[in-house]
Amino acid sequence: MKKLYLYFCFLLFLASCASSRQFEFTTKTNFWDLSNLTQVELQMANELLYNGLQHEGLYTLLDTLKPISSLGFPLSYPIAKASEMKDGDKSVLTLASDSTQMALSELTRWNKVLKNLSNEKLSFHLVPFKNIYQGKRNLQVLVVRRDLFEKKLTQNIKFFGQWGFTPTSDPAIVLTTLEFESRNDRYRAYGYLFGYPDHAVDFFVNASISEEETGLFVTRDFFSMPVAVGRSGHFTYAIPKGYTPTKVDSSIYYSANARLSQYYSIKGKYSASDKTDAVRLISDYWSGKISRQ
Repeated sequence: MKKLYLYFCFLLFLASCASSRQFEFTTKTNFWDLSNLTQVELQMANELLYNGLQHEGLYTLLDTLKPISSLGFPLSYPIAKASEMKDGDKSVLTLASDSTQMALSELTRWNKVLKNLSNEKLSFHLVPFKNIYQGKRNLQVLVVRRDLFEKKLTQNIKFFGQWGFTPTSDPAIVLTTLEFESRNDRYRAYGYLFGYPDHAVDFFVNASISEEETGLFVTRDFFSMPVAVGRSGHFTYAIPKGYTPTKVDSSIYYSANARLSQYYSIKGKYSASDKTDAVRLISDYWSGKISRQ
């Protein structure tokens, strides 16, 4: 509660001093029109996008490697149902609580930001995790590159079709359905959509099934692509123990490394005063001012 309150106060402080900042974030481009966002909301949008660029979101926002990405921006609020409550209880939240009001207020802001960022090329979604952790509901912000999302559903229609999903399905419906699905279907769906190669998806799902049947953990190695905040642990997938990477794995790695190098080379053009105008940077990519090769 204290952490959430301090963060809320920090956002209000940013709004109060916006006029004195030398660095101004872009509000309107050919790709986005964010002019109806408040200064606080514009700051939230830019911080979210920048966090994505620094993490694996780079490969969705500025590349074709990942149909969807988490933007590395987990949100957590004390709004989950208490353990003593029953399934179906109608009065879960105490609306008079300051922490509840701040949580709902901030979520309203996030939904407005994500709605304004979504367009015909990219869509942004706030998806609650199924599981509750320490009395809190955690949510993830996902970005979907629509053309790749449609292509991935087309390629795997024998799997995604079981829910009635087609390439024209709304990503929001697909993602929320999958988050609350059974474990192994969820693993396979996310594996495909997060851009992992088929062999990695098959291994992870089969390992999970084996563990359920035998109770024994299947040992594994990991194959990682670099991101700005680290060389491993972000855009990473599991592989069998002792597995030798193939041309498929190498192609993903070198493509990621090339895009990351390009990002490093252009980032300074969009940065000043320790701030990066992520809205302008991403807009320039989609308008062709930044090479997609």
